Amino acid sequence: GWPRAAEESIVARDALLARDAGARVHICHASTAGTVEILRWAKQQGIAITAEVTPHHLMLDDSRLVDYDGRDRVNPPLREAGDTEALRRALADGVIDCVATDHAPHAEQEKCCEFSVARPGMLGLQTALSVVAATMVGPGLLDWRGVAEVMSVNPARIVGLDDQGRPLEVGEPANLVVVDPDTTWTVDGAALASRSANTPYEAMTLPATVTATLLRGRITARDGRARR
Repeated sequence: GWPRAAEESIVARDALLARDAGARVHICHASTAGTVEILRWAKQQGIAITAEVTPHHLMLDDSRLVDYDGRDRVNPPLREAGDTEALRRALADGVIDCVATDHAPHAEQEKCCEFSVARPGMLGLQTALSVVAATMVGPGLLDWRGVAEVMSVNPARIVGLDDQGRPLEVGEPANLVVVDPDTTWTVDGAALASRSANTPYEAMTLPATVTATLLRGRITARDGRARR
């Protein structure tokens, strides 16, 4: 795996370069408590820095690595439980701006093999909302409006998508996700709408289901099935 010093030193370097160049910088896949503190310092200094965290770094930690399952190999690697807690708090208080899945649908033979040769990455797209609900809404760190901020409003703002992350108002584009927060579902990798089944959440029961998605007013998915 990557030592935490490797990540934290690069984040610190890029923050200082952004400060001195008057530029903005976005940090992908924050994974350590040290990175959180660097981000906090940079924002306090007025540096134009934003950051994201993956669902798997919010939920999973290095205790899963004891059996060297190739499905758990990811970059940055799964960290200690204390890092996971720090990332959750940072997302809640705005030090980390958004959630990004780092969705990586590798073929089965690329993941179900020796840990050292397994391709880094895991599925994250279809389970992302439920993982955020489990790690952030369930413990009371975010409400559902906060979930919309970190999974829609803030990502759209960071990358400059003016027609996304918009308020629910007449005349706004109907780019929507309809969620039932009171349901649960059990993850079955083979049933996910992905090119592969390398999910780290296999057989887990997760909260909240997406009942429909709409793009510009057109239903693009309903009850877990995509519409073309």
